[in-house]
Amino acid sequence: MTDYYAVLDGLRADPSSDLKKLETVAIGAQLNAVQTLVQRHRDQGQRQTGTTAISELKVQSVTLDNSDADAGKVPSVVIDVCWDVTKVDVLDKSGKSIVSPNRPDTGWTRYTVANYEYAADPTGGWRVATGQDLKQTPCAAS
Repeated sequence: MTDYYAVLDGLRADPSSDLKKLETVAIGAQLNAVQTLVQRHRDQGQRQTGTTAISELKVQSVTLDNSDADAGKVPSVVIDVCWDVTKVDVLDKSGKSIVSPNRPDTGWTRYTVANYEYAADPTGGWRVATGQDLKQTPCAAS
């Protein structure tokens, strides 16, 4: 998960960086969602400073069923991640912060990390396939 956030933070910080880097950490619906998000911020002239930290990880389930990749039956891990954006700012075209003073600094997202290339690459083929924000008590800032 640290690679996922590092790539996303890097792309949001450097508007000239190639969005294809997302393909190294995300796939499917999550890839489309983060590509759209980053491109929208770029189109609006926004950029990020600082980096996202992971305060806590909770593995919810592990499935190693690799019986039908075309039907989505691939090895996957469901992980709840508490992220911390205390050190993240988002700037507009003029360099002014656009972060709301009411923005929560921490929150939880449930990710499904899947490996559609498990047979060929059991250790390196893992990508974030889905992400869903959770409504639960924020974790402690890291």
